Amino acid sequence: MKGSIFSRLMVYLGIFFLILCGLTYYILSTYFEVYYTQTRTDALITNTKEISQIYNSEGLTPELQSRIDTIGEEGTVIEIIQNQITAEEGELHQGMGDGTGNGTGQGTGQGTGQGMGQGSGLQQESFENQVAEHQHGESFVTVLGKDDHAVEWLTYKEAVADGSQVVGRIPLYSVHEVIEIVQNFLLVFLMIIFASSLIFAYFFARNISKPIVNLNRISKEMGNLNFAEKYKGRRKDEIGQLGETLNRISDELESTINKLQAELNKERTLEKMRQRFTAQVSHEIQTPLAVIKSYAEALEDKILESEEEELDYFITIQKEADKISGIASDLLDLAQIESGAYTLKKEKILGAEVLAAVVERFRQTYPHKNIKLENRCDAELLVIMDRKRMEQVFYNLLNNAIKHVVPEDGLIELESELQSGDWVVTVYNVGKPIPENEIDQIWEYFYKAQTDKKGTGLGLAIVKGIVLCHGGQVAVQNREKGVWFEIRLPLK
Repeated sequence: MKGSIFSRLMVYLGIFFLILCGLTYYILSTYFEVYYTQTRTDALITNTKEISQIYNSEGLTPELQSRIDTIGEEGTVIEIIQNQITAEEGELHQGMGDGTGNGTGQGTGQGTGQGMGQGSGLQQESFENQVAEHQHGESFVTVLGKDDHAVEWLTYKEAVADGSQVVGRIPLYSVHEVIEIVQNFLLVFLMIIFASSLIFAYFFARNISKPIVNLNRISKEMGNLNFAEKYKGRRKDEIGQLGETLNRISDELESTINKLQAELNKERTLEKMRQRFTAQVSHEIQTPLAVIKSYAEALEDKILESEEEELDYFITIQKEADKISGIASDLLDLAQIESGAYTLKKEKILGAEVLAAVVERFRQTYPHKNIKLENRCDAELLVIMDRKRMEQVFYNLLNNAIKHVVPEDGLIELESELQSGDWVVTVYNVGKPIPENEIDQIWEYFYKAQTDKKGTGLGLAIVKGIVLCHGGQVAVQNREKGVWFEIRLPLK
């Protein structure tokens, strides 16, 4: 993918490792020779001084020769060039084995030109002349052999007490060989390291980029409102935390969108119910207004023949005006409940007394209705409530039951009892059940069943609002042969 995180990480890491390997090779190639040469020089000087000190204190002994052999095995050739007097006394000294530094030997010398064992006398003389040209305590280069067989030696000499010289040397070709071997090995090693680094960079970049690519895919799905895709990694680092955060955001967005969709659907439903309610209220108001208008015109025109007829007209006008007043009162209650401005005047009241008053009112209004009141709790039970508002609740429930009871003289039961510290009042009417797809909507404002041709659809919504303001609960169920409503108020 062009410009992807994976490709960028590969390029950056590749460049970094290439620079690192190149810099390592340059530093070692430039400074290793100096470092290694200086290290060998320091070892040469240390070994030469060590032999000088032993020679000064003990002389030329077998122990000294053994130490010289040991140092020779480590790559440093030690020679003792004796002065004329010491050589004539025939003391033992160290010489060169083959005249080129490839071995050591012992022998007796007859002068400064002797003492090289089986090596060439001419080479020894040349070597000693080269040594003589330099001061004690300094390192210098000497040459043994001729033409193609010439070998350069890094040499160091120390003077001893009897006038002899202790000379140590190491072949420079060995130093150059080591440096060349190290450089070649380093080149191969760094190439292997670089190749391994590229492999590491690949897996590292993949490990970093893969979850990021996955998170990017999830975020795109979220943008398309598909919240089913989730981050499923187990990382505990920042990428893992980002994935968990993205999951939480996805859940919150999904929940919020679902809530908004539900609210939108609810608003659409309410809008439809408002439209239907407006038509219903208009009809409910228009009908009594038409009656009032026609009756008022009849009274105005004095077409009635008796005072009894006029009184009946006045009573009818009053009843129709009461209907309009009731609708206006319901609308006011609805507005107050929705705005939270609905006020209650709570007091301790006998619950049985409130129910009895409501039932008596209905019996006087609907004497032919079969209304049965059964109080199963203590008649002296006090309930904290607003009497006027709760009478309105029970009035609306009984009014709803009267409208839906089948047949018209069918049974309507109003019962009360004490359950778990709550005053529970139920209203049951024989009749058709509420459709299951509508049973959860009957408490909504403006809702009215499709088959309901009476009322404005505010009664049960006001019931629920008043009960909730009392801290209570409402419920409805379809029972055998009828519908059952429940009101539950806490005693405390």
